Amino acid sequence: MKRIFVLSRQSMFGQGIKALLSMEDDIEIVSPSASIEEAVQCIQSCQPDFVILNCDDPEPDINSAALCILRERLGISLISISLQDNSICIHRGERKQVRQLEDLLEAIYAEK
Repeated sequence: MKRIFVLSRQSMFGQGIKALLSMEDDIEIVSPSASIEEAVQCIQSCQPDFVILNCDDPEPDINSAALCILRERLGISLISISLQDNSICIHRGERKQVRQLEDLLEAIYAEK
């Protein structure tokens, strides 16, 4: 079972990712969150396999501080999604085009 944490201040992004990924039998959304402070506490307690970020989020802290803190201190795999150019950026700097749900699933399953 892959455990996923969604971090975005845009509720439609979080709800959309949750709705798409919850159709998969071996994926569990552990907690969508709207704030970085709340997210860090939740991530420490629930230990997800992945944190999915909306890299188009207007809050700059999500795009800079959150990536560094979550990856460096907690060792969580990160996937950031850009809705502006339909791309996925995986924590190791890999960038891929997103055309369908399977592209996101491939990034999740390829990590661990």
